[in-house]
Amino acid sequence: MTTMKRILYSILAAAVLIGGLAGCKGKEEAVTAVDLRYRAENSYDLPATSAQPFTIQVVSDKPWTVRSAHPTWCIISDESGEASDAGLVFLGKATPTVITVQYYDNTELDDREDVIEIKSDYWVGKRIKVSQKGIAYLEIPEEDLNIDIAKAGGDYSFHVLSNQNWTAKIKNASEVESWFEITNGEEGTLDGTVSVHAATNIAEQRYAYVEVYDRHDVKMATVKFTQDGLQLEPETMEMRAEWNQAVYELPVASNVSWTAAKHEEHTSDGWYTIENPSNTGNANLRITLQPNETGAIRESIIVLENVTSSEEEFKARKEIKLRQAYKVVPVRHICDEAEVGSWGVTSSTSWTGTPSYNGTGMLVPAPTQIKKSSMEPGLYTFHWSGITAGSKMRLWYVISGQEIKYNFKDGTTDISGNSSFGSLPNVQNASYDASVTTHEPGIGLSPLADGYCHVWFLFDNTEFYSCDTGASLGSNYKWGTGVDIYLGVEGTAGTDSAVLEWYEYTAPFSWD
Repeated sequence: MTTMKRILYSILAAAVLIGGLAGCKGKEEAVTAVDLRYRAENSYDLPATSAQPFTIQVVSDKPWTVRSAHPTWCIISDESGEASDAGLVFLGKATPTVITVQYYDNTELDDREDVIEIKSDYWVGKRIKVSQKGIAYLEIPEEDLNIDIAKAGGDYSFHVLSNQNWTAKIKNASEVESWFEITNGEEGTLDGTVSVHAATNIAEQRYAYVEVYDRHDVKMATVKFTQDGLQLEPETMEMRAEWNQAVYELPVASNVSWTAAKHEEHTSDGWYTIENPSNTGNANLRITLQPNETGAIRESIIVLENVTSSEEEFKARKEIKLRQAYKVVPVRHICDEAEVGSWGVTSSTSWTGTPSYNGTGMLVPAPTQIKKSSMEPGLYTFHWSGITAGSKMRLWYVISGQEIKYNFKDGTTDISGNSSFGSLPNVQNASYDASVTTHEPGIGLSPLADGYCHVWFLFDNTEFYSCDTGASLGSNYKWGTGVDIYLGVEGTAGTDSAVLEWYEYTAPFSWD
């Protein structure tokens, strides 16, 4: 149940306005307040028959009503009530009326919807949606949902249990019209039977699907037909291996003896080996690979074929693409004088320092903040050395005002998002030895299927937290959007500092 709601409707400004307007006509009308309180769900979902009653609690300082838009569908124990003492209502001490609502059985096929309105005086406090199922049903017995057909074909059927009109349609009709058809039962009323005919199969195992729809043309069930035949089915037609993946195993479902070999145009591909070129029945095709450090995706084709004893026998041929990713090499930017000059410097009352080249890298004294705009999304890691004990290190990503904040100091990281980005879920920070003065923080972005980004956080080359952006978290972090990167050193001016020796950018790998 929701908590007791109090709705105090008092429009003083409106009263003045109405009074002023009425004064022009020589008449004033008072606007009264209504203190209506109730306890009820926003909606109720009820079965067609034997629905359990539910209750509503109502109290108000004005007379009230509880009415159904379809009063013949239900019984409401108290459709109206008198006003309670306004003072008690205001203090929450007035006793509410407990109203019982009981719906009759819905004997119609279709579902129905009702609205119950809680009202006091002129004020409608709540409209409750009530949905009640109809008695329509349509189902296929479980034992009829998967039907095996012999190689020789023949006539088969399944049962439809229903109290309404229905239709049966072949799902993949254009693919199976040469060997599969519905011979009876494309339309029916109440319980019935759908009959099909399948031709003889001298080739591969094949499938047909019949879908059953209700009177509103809504699909209610699918029956799968599997005709016996030669089976040679790899789990996927495109294998994808990592750049340094040593072994790839491809499950193959089969009921015959079969072979695997490099495609005629790829026999010279020496970067992988088929370990088990001959197999019988179900097996995992095992492929060993060499590391790919070429900087480009490697591709080949492997052919699966069934073993035949004569030219007349049917031969299945499956061409499977094998793709291997390449090793992504990070691009390192050394912080020389030119690199130091390429960073923008924040100038404000909080940030008064200026970075400089000290022969080792970019010396960043506290308090200094530097920035690079519209950086390509990917993984950035920053190599800091000479971090003084009082320095608080900052690495922030910003896209259109949404900030990912990554700070570290005194042996722990501290990551968060600003209010525009949203709160990071289930944050886990990393601990480190604060006496060590060289560290590498990093933040990575990689694409997600929905266009947003996977975000992960590194400290000294170890990932310690990750999350995904989306409509409710970092909604501006969509793949391909440039990132503003802020680096900062906070601490005591003249005492604290750190040196950025280099940073690396690693572009995310893409199969495209």
